[in-house]
Amino acid sequence: MNKHLGGLLLAITLLTSCTGPQRAPSSVMYDDERANRIQEIDVELSRYWNKDWKYNQELFQKGQENAKFRKDLDHAHENWPYVEALLKERNAEINQLSSKLYLREWSGLGPWFEATFRPRLFEKEEVLRIRSMDDFKFGSQQGSFPIEHMFYETYVLRLENDIPVPGSVFREEKDNTRKKYLKGRLECDGDIIHPGSWFFSSEQQSRAYEFNWYYNQENGQKIRVRFTPRVNYCRLSFYDPEKSKTWTNGLQLVDLGRVSQEWIKLTNQIDICARPDGNFGNDVTAFFWKQDFNYTTCPQTFDKLVNLRDPYVSINQKILALTGSPLSRRDFNKKNPLAELDFSKAPKFDIIWVSSLNFSADFYGMVLSSALRYHGQQGTQIRILVPEVTMTKKDKAILDRLQQGLPNIKVQYYKYVLSDENNGGWFDKFHRVNHTKLIIGHSSTNTKDSFLITGGRNIRDSYIFSDTPFYKAYQYLKNYGDGEEAYVYYDDFEIEIRGYAFVKSVMAQMLSFWMRDPETQRHRSTNINVPKEATADQVMRLRSLPYATPLVRHITSMPYFDGYQLEKFYIDMIDSAQSELLLTTPYFRPSVAISAALDRAVQRKVKVKIITRIHLAGDGTPKIAEDVNKQGINRHLKNVEIFEWTQPNSIMHSKILVIDKKLSFISSVNMNRRSFIHDTESGVLILHGPTALDMRKEALDYISKGRRITAQEKVGWINSTLIDWGDSLF
Repeated sequence: MNKHLGGLLLAITLLTSCTGPQRAPSSVMYDDERANRIQEIDVELSRYWNKDWKYNQELFQKGQENAKFRKDLDHAHENWPYVEALLKERNAEINQLSSKLYLREWSGLGPWFEATFRPRLFEKEEVLRIRSMDDFKFGSQQGSFPIEHMFYETYVLRLENDIPVPGSVFREEKDNTRKKYLKGRLECDGDIIHPGSWFFSSEQQSRAYEFNWYYNQENGQKIRVRFTPRVNYCRLSFYDPEKSKTWTNGLQLVDLGRVSQEWIKLTNQIDICARPDGNFGNDVTAFFWKQDFNYTTCPQTFDKLVNLRDPYVSINQKILALTGSPLSRRDFNKKNPLAELDFSKAPKFDIIWVSSLNFSADFYGMVLSSALRYHGQQGTQIRILVPEVTMTKKDKAILDRLQQGLPNIKVQYYKYVLSDENNGGWFDKFHRVNHTKLIIGHSSTNTKDSFLITGGRNIRDSYIFSDTPFYKAYQYLKNYGDGEEAYVYYDDFEIEIRGYAFVKSVMAQMLSFWMRDPETQRHRSTNINVPKEATADQVMRLRSLPYATPLVRHITSMPYFDGYQLEKFYIDMIDSAQSELLLTTPYFRPSVAISAALDRAVQRKVKVKIITRIHLAGDGTPKIAEDVNKQGINRHLKNVEIFEWTQPNSIMHSKILVIDKKLSFISSVNMNRRSFIHDTESGVLILHGPTALDMRKEALDYISKGRRITAQEKVGWINSTLIDWGDSLF
């Protein structure tokens, strides 16, 4: 019998004979409370993470093992006795859960059981912004603005009038400036807390609030309201008093929980992940099962994986997933930003998530926003996360048009806020960005429509077109061809994954991040890892599982908040390599700890091949970035095969890691310190031989298009000094 077929039959036999139906533990309600308490403790402990990256590097250099909490918490903090008490309580709760976990009753897929998170989170202020009198006219189709007051300890809604009022209605101030306004009224089915009638008045509580709503950019008026728990529905009405004497425009505000039950389920989800411990060995399979990281989903499988390296296939698959019909190849070739999309077979989604480094005013941004706007009109909750610093006025205008009249589409412009002296200096406010690249569609009515697309591509034409686009006929788009913005083609890679359980778990992760505390970035993990000693038979069963079905997990990273878990994840992953490690990365300057892991791999006779880029012309990065890459290359040149991407007029931008033809990691992560120390990142970890072979083929194809670097690259002494000075920035 063929040995691979024999292994597969063994895996199937073990699965059918050793696994039974998922069974929740006894005293489910009590265990649910226990899970809630563990997550409360974890959120509280996040206040005391040791945020000193250099200190963490010293621990790695000294070869110290990094226990999950002990080594990552600041022992010198004045509240250490309190922290120790929390750790003790957490361990006790984990041990109680572990005592009820029976691995023989767990299939190896999904959580051991799911709990429901109930405590309210942090504080949040949202903005309801009106930009045009054409928005929310009475009688026109419109969505409802979902208010989230039931999810937070304190929830504030700021009402902002961004309409440059054309009329002459004003009132005279002492300084004789003209202050134009609309008439506004907010009325709810329960009490709201709102400003008083006069400037010096204290807050008032009532069911209705009438106000003069001034043009915000002239007046700077800040109308903030809060909602009592009894509020379910509100009506915001307004009119221009120069043109009308009665209400002409308005929209409904609705408790988000009443609009979307799926939002409640996903944002309250706690997955209790079994973490089997036993004689798994030290290979990639052991790494997959034994890892202990928060912000990592439980092991799942998937139904289908699609390779999206081809640019047309990449954007077409996104449009196909969102509309049910393909994007015209002719429109793609002509770069037609007004391409007509066919929605006749469009699936129905509860929630759509989009996060990217860019959302550009070009063909890609226009076509995607057209697809998203359709779903917004159907009432889908849509959330878009992009960094503030990468978005131009034209980019923001595209998103403004997407949101016009559809308050169920919300955009968050990610900003990093310094909370104390340990998490960076003033430069970090601009340096740190959201770098996750995810498009997720969640459908509870037809779970097969749920999808996830991830990889290295951002929402920008330069990731799909090798030739520079001209948009002279569209003044609202970026005319790259006339030099309005730097343009270079990024040769990149993405995958699409179908499988409802996995998509659901990743959507829960991202919504948790959406609901983070804006000041400290604190947000709860959606998973709790519970250790349990595995018998030899159980180890054998779990090790055999990837022969029968692909296994997948998703990790998210928030540096200065999660204790640098992404760096530790990479170290453990590299340490699991036994024979081969292939890596594609446009930026290459590993941290001290990751460099040490690569050295250890080479000492174990692991064959390491890396392709990266030296010349980054057109990338929008400063010239020093090339010397940063050179410094990383020089560090590993003697023991690692390093290749330089040499294809003209392009930058290799894919992030693929394949180990031992068994494990692959497709992500947004660059192999530089910025990804591990500064930016938000995410990635998909897949334990599956056939998938790994496909990813290996792609990595080797990238490597074949480069030249082997055999000599040290020259680094300018000024740049070398700057790089060493700003060690953690590159």
